[in-house]
Amino acid sequence: MMSSSLVCVKPKMISSPTTPLKEKIDGDLHHRDSPVVDGHPVSTFRQFLHLLGCLLALPLYLVSTVHSRYPVTLDIFITIALTELNRYTVEGRRIALQRQQQQQHQQPEEKEFFNEKEAWSPLYLESQPFSSRLECLAAVVGWREDPALYRRALESYKSARTCSFVLAGIDGDEKEDQDMVDVFSQVYPNNSAVIQIPEPLGEVAERIRAKTLSLQRQNNQPIDKALADSVAMQSCLDLAKSILTSHNIQFFGPNQIRHLCLKQRHMHKKGIMFTAYIFSLVISDILGIEFLWSSDSDTIVFPDSLEKTINTIASDPKAGGASSGLVVHNAPETPITSLASSVYWGELYLTRSTPACTGTSDCQSGPSTAFRLSALPGILVPWYLQTALGKRMIVNEDRHLTTNLLLRGWKVIFASDVLTATDTPTTLPRWLKQQVRWARATHIESLLRPKVYLVSHPLLFYGMAKREFGPAIGAGAVTWYFLTGQNLIVFSLMDLVYRILISSLYNFLRNPHRLTRRDLKWCIPGIFFYYIPLPAVQVWSMLTMTADGWGTSMRASGDMERERREGRKKAWFEMGFFVVWMGIVAGAFVRFLGGWLELNTSQRILGEVVSVGLAGWLAWRATIADA
Repeated sequence: MMSSSLVCVKPKMISSPTTPLKEKIDGDLHHRDSPVVDGHPVSTFRQFLHLLGCLLALPLYLVSTVHSRYPVTLDIFITIALTELNRYTVEGRRIALQRQQQQQHQQPEEKEFFNEKEAWSPLYLESQPFSSRLECLAAVVGWREDPALYRRALESYKSARTCSFVLAGIDGDEKEDQDMVDVFSQVYPNNSAVIQIPEPLGEVAERIRAKTLSLQRQNNQPIDKALADSVAMQSCLDLAKSILTSHNIQFFGPNQIRHLCLKQRHMHKKGIMFTAYIFSLVISDILGIEFLWSSDSDTIVFPDSLEKTINTIASDPKAGGASSGLVVHNAPETPITSLASSVYWGELYLTRSTPACTGTSDCQSGPSTAFRLSALPGILVPWYLQTALGKRMIVNEDRHLTTNLLLRGWKVIFASDVLTATDTPTTLPRWLKQQVRWARATHIESLLRPKVYLVSHPLLFYGMAKREFGPAIGAGAVTWYFLTGQNLIVFSLMDLVYRILISSLYNFLRNPHRLTRRDLKWCIPGIFFYYIPLPAVQVWSMLTMTADGWGTSMRASGDMERERREGRKKAWFEMGFFVVWMGIVAGAFVRFLGGWLELNTSQRILGEVVSVGLAGWLAWRATIADA
């Protein structure tokens, strides 16, 4: 039977003692008025040092790029150095965990006597080293996933080490959503249960929070949003526990449940994630589990994905989250997926490593994220109710979770040598839409939350400046050259060649994803596939930062012609930037060739007009024509 209290007796874990959830919530309120690191206010001097480091990072980046003869070659050397430093740091964290475990095994043998009365006192037990158990609860969320792919995803957790409980969250309870429930029941026929959530817990939290703030106003009390968040959080935890009790879910004994499926009315990914995380907190508190693995319904984990990711944070009580590297499991499906696969294991592997060596990774990727559960209670309600520029946000769930951890002083680790397999879009329009959606989330977290740089290592700011301003500078330079023929930045063909050769060689020798001959042939095309659209993606996503890119789809209107017109308008809004950009790139390239070949003005202008028209038409055919 379940305990009558949310916090039950449980074995201790490696790291700091697990704090009861209510105490954890109250503790978060204690320091809400100032930036915190590990529960303590950041000194003014330390904030000044962080600010000074940020101010120095920007000119250093400009000197190494805009004012350098070989900017992209120098940049790849710096990136590789930081990537190797991050791998060295991650391995050091695992070594520290092994030493802790060895000390725990050796300590009982070093005892000279055993006083039974003293040994079982609460004070003595609290002072003992923590158990080496590193079990985690895996939360897998999705909406109307392909049944075959969903089956593969759930099956993969059967062989995942350290996974002791699987919680599946399904965002939808209509007839079309039953396929996912059936797959869950087939994959886990024993020790499993399915629960219908009567109301999404995100809506419950929003309502309780609004009532709390209203009561504060009615009673002429100071508006305390943090208190309202904590009240909403505790209400959701209590409601989740009561739902488990009403369904007679037992976690111990012969009828114990180890696989639980939650389904609720369709909202969006953030909605089902919130519900799943609330239930994860309750269940893990009952089972004595300290870590949560969060993933998507199209993600396949390897036997060591969960274990090795969690090992990077288990020995450090200051580490609140980690994520693994990603590879693509549907790479052979189309040329687009093959190119995207090379981007994942090549370019994204390098760029995500830039700030990670200091424990300030700025994005825990949604398909492969691990949390220390004690870090979640204080951030879930503000995360779910996030607004940006006055608009409610639902598309940047993974980055905003990471930002909230960093703001509260938790370290966030990127375990770059661990791999998890995810799904990638199969067509160019879907790939570009995904890149724009990710870029919008990045802008929101990087540009609208400046406080995070005061409480984090300056390398986080350096990584942000490189990611945010580099492509924007490139877009401006190419456009200016296309219009005027003048260079804003130094361009060297050999600089580009050196960069491609160095990154390709590094990935061949050191990439944790062991490359095959098939992978190698996509390596260089993948670089162009990623970096040619990147400046346009960056600028367009910045101009449309709060545009909705992920939510419920529009209902059919019944007017087919009107629906088609609306579809074309939407396609031009989503992909028109790519058509324009490819015309500019083609025109700039022909202008460069015209100067190199010493063509006269009329020949050059004719070449530019033809190239712009042809490139724009091809881009239109590839992205908008079939909309």
